[in-house]
Amino acid sequence: MENWYVPITILPGIALLILSTSNLLIALSGEIKQRILDIHPDNHRGKTVTLKKLKQLKLLNRGMVGFYIGSGCMVGAGIQDFLAYSKLISKILMLSGSLSIFVSIAFLIVFSIRAVRIRQEEFNDSI
Repeated sequence: MENWYVPITILPGIALLILSTSNLLIALSGEIKQRILDIHPDNHRGKTVTLKKLKQLKLLNRGMVGFYIGSGCMVGAGIQDFLAYSKLISKILMLSGSLSIFVSIAFLIVFSIRAVRIRQEEFNDSI
């Protein structure tokens, strides 16, 4: 890869994805903590929703890990001109980083779809 700056210019976009995902993770974690504190032993619906939200937290966590791996691969691909390793390794790192980010975005899409379903269930249970 002759253009070392291509993977480096992608990093700010990845950083924004990491920032927004970490904000979602913090908010969801706080909501789960509050739900756990408020759950009564006989409230089975509340436990079910809390378990679904814990699964959502796992999706967000996997997405974050993928973004971190992707950003690390992009940095590795970007510094290939300054280190003495082959351009093939740089291309592999760039491809691996892109694939990792793509998978992480897929996790976020699944998270978003499930989040709406959980909210609908909470609304239906409150009626």
